[in-house]
Amino acid sequence: MSKNAVDACIAVAHRRRQPLMLIPSRRQVEAEAQGGGYVEGWNTETFAAYVRHHDPEGLILLCRDHGGPYQNPRERAERLSGEAAMISAMASFREDVQQGFDLLHIDTSMDLDGVADVQVAIDRAVELYGECAEAAAQAGRSPMYEIGFEDQGRDTNDPFEFRDQLDAVLAALARHGLPRPTFVVAQTATKVVETDNVGAFSAAPSAVTYTVSALAGLTADRGIALKAHNCDYLTGAEVRALSGAGVDALNVAPEFGVVETRAFLRLLDRLGLTAQRDAFLAEAYASGLWRKWMAPDTTATDTDRAVIAGHYVYGSAKFAEIKEVAAKAAIREGIDVDTYLRDAVAEAIERYAAALPHPVPSPLAVAGN
Repeated sequence: MSKNAVDACIAVAHRRRQPLMLIPSRRQVEAEAQGGGYVEGWNTETFAAYVRHHDPEGLILLCRDHGGPYQNPRERAERLSGEAAMISAMASFREDVQQGFDLLHIDTSMDLDGVADVQVAIDRAVELYGECAEAAAQAGRSPMYEIGFEDQGRDTNDPFEFRDQLDAVLAALARHGLPRPTFVVAQTATKVVETDNVGAFSAAPSAVTYTVSALAGLTADRGIALKAHNCDYLTGAEVRALSGAGVDALNVAPEFGVVETRAFLRLLDRLGLTAQRDAFLAEAYASGLWRKWMAPDTTATDTDRAVIAGHYVYGSAKFAEIKEVAAKAAIREGIDVDTYLRDAVAEAIERYAAALPHPVPSPLAVAGN
């Protein structure tokens, strides 16, 4: 979401001696040739260099989240064909490989005007997987792979259908002499809408846990770890339940952007910077980037929407002006703005990390979307 989120992740990893995964989407951090991303002006190369420099012990894994066709908004905006979107996605992956990313999430769930047909998604995943493996071999690298071929929903996969889909992908990979993925993404009834987790897991954890355990058993039998996405806004007990059901890693992302935005708004209130607070909220609301998170029957206020979209405008010139005013006022109060924000995000990350019973084998993925 921001440099502060990255720094917070590094700080928590070192404090806990726990490996954590940074999972930028193509919207957040992208190859320079494809326009870069919205976070800090980083491209793939400068992002990787920053993290490696500040994490000399290598506790942070660099992971591409949602790499694949139509995952870069430009590919839909320009109405690229499926073939052209695949070429664009592969160019992004090649840069990830070149910069030494530790894990590549091959997500082919999207199509030009919606969700891809499952068989189309599987075929595209196998094609990209092979091209990534070839690029990695040429670069002398061996990244881990994560596969997924469905958009995140509120319910779990049917274990039998999931088994058949997974076996079809594994068989195709084997036919091409490709290694098995480290992670596979399953539907674990975790789904973020606005600032809540509205998946079925939160409503009926005991029933969902049974199905998640079945999915985890299927993946474990095949030597693959199970990854859960959309795990924001879960309680510690819910995180422990997912882990206990066999989930090996979980992704948390937009929650930490909201945490930083709320912390910045608190600081502006504390400093009496009402005009800057209103300007920040107006900039975030005007971005319209809250729309994808909203419930169809939302009762959210304009302020609620702005808070959801706050992190998307951290890189704007207007936000830089607001933050500069806040930084000067905060210094007079003995406060460093970035330290204040980083500590707020680190506290939120700690809540998840502390809920995982086995720190080393259960990595937590942060800062995506």
